[in-house]
Amino acid sequence: MKKAIIFALILLMFPVCVTYAQDAENKGSEYKLGVNDLIDISIYQEPDLSKTARVSPDGSISFPLLGNLSVAGLTAKELESKITDLLAADYLVNPQVNVFIKEHGKVYVSGFAEKPGAYELKSGMTAMEALSLAGGVSDKGDEENIHLNRKQDGKDITIEINSVQAANDPDKDTVLLAGDELVIDELGTVSVLGQVKTPGRYPLKRGLTVVQAIALAGGATDLSAPNGTKVIRMENGKKKVFDIPLDSILKGGDKTKDIRLKKDDTVVVPESFF
Repeated sequence: MKKAIIFALILLMFPVCVTYAQDAENKGSEYKLGVNDLIDISIYQEPDLSKTARVSPDGSISFPLLGNLSVAGLTAKELESKITDLLAADYLVNPQVNVFIKEHGKVYVSGFAEKPGAYELKSGMTAMEALSLAGGVSDKGDEENIHLNRKQDGKDITIEINSVQAANDPDKDTVLLAGDELVIDELGTVSVLGQVKTPGRYPLKRGLTVVQAIALAGGATDLSAPNGTKVIRMENGKKKVFDIPLDSILKGGDKTKDIRLKKDDTVVVPESFF
């Protein structure tokens, strides 16, 4: 009786196992070759033509008889078909080609990440997944300004990524290619000037607000006009000015007026003339 039950369970699980295996195979087959991938190419009964090759920075490999082959952007199956067709055209009758990816290329995370370094590229890996492998953006890193540097078709390309937006909207994420580098900028500094006790430049911490920045500068002096506080910001070459009713905020007013500061913002607390 027990054997019959076990056998029945195995039969029930079998389709699931097959589907899982097929899904895993399909996902693997979708991987597109990139720079630094190490691939093993074997030709049935042709050991002299079989070789292991690493994809060069220009996306190619050197192969016996065929010379340089452009392989970047192809799946393993597509490369098998390409080599099969080329060999069959001039050299072999019905060649049997097999391509196996022995080692994937790398992507790089540099700058202000918790764990900068090189990480193995997995099929379909996105910028957010690579950042996760690197421990995320450090406290000093600017999570809204990340540069994805890529070499493509002999050109240097930079894609700007806002990880805050990408975390909430997959459409704003980017699938990585081998050799891609994610560079995380430093948050930088802000200036607090005017009628504060210690005017100067201060490190920008994530989420720092006007009230917090003025507190870092020792607070407003007795000669200040706190409700006249302003934040001066440069965006796309244009100056923006935000009015901050500091005294009203501190007395329980509209907290939304206590805006988050950005790199190179200047907070100015004016002097009272009364």
